[in-house]
Amino acid sequence: MIKIDSSELNKFSIYLKAKSEEDEKKIQKILKNSAMTIQKDAISNLTKNGSVKTGHLRRGVANFRRGMTATVHTSNIKYAVMVEKGTKAHIIKPKNKKALYWKGASHPVKQVNHPGSKAKPYLMPAFDKEVPYFVEKLKEVVEW
Repeated sequence: MIKIDSSELNKFSIYLKAKSEEDEKKIQKILKNSAMTIQKDAISNLTKNGSVKTGHLRRGVANFRRGMTATVHTSNIKYAVMVEKGTKAHIIKPKNKKALYWKGASHPVKQVNHPGSKAKPYLMPAFDKEVPYFVEKLKEVVEW
């Protein structure tokens, strides 16, 4: 049985059920290799598409494996999905102060009309690139 959960865009989980202990070890190795490849490619994609300013998101891309489950995620970084999918135009207002100010602004402002941002996918392309290799390796172990 293969179960792929992509319900959350910033995380992919894959669960497999093996027939034997030997198959389970082979699948765990495949999961480990694919998770590490997706992580590496996602980090590379962030750099290539110009999404790196502080490196926080790039450092946050990680993988987690336990048994027959492998997950590649962005460590609860709130803006990760916004980088992946982009944003619509929106208004930014201060939360705790009366005005917004940032380095380079001529004066504090009450709100900013943000034009939105273009999507810069990094995790989905890494996942899509790895899927054919992952499936090919699984075919060697699992009966379809």
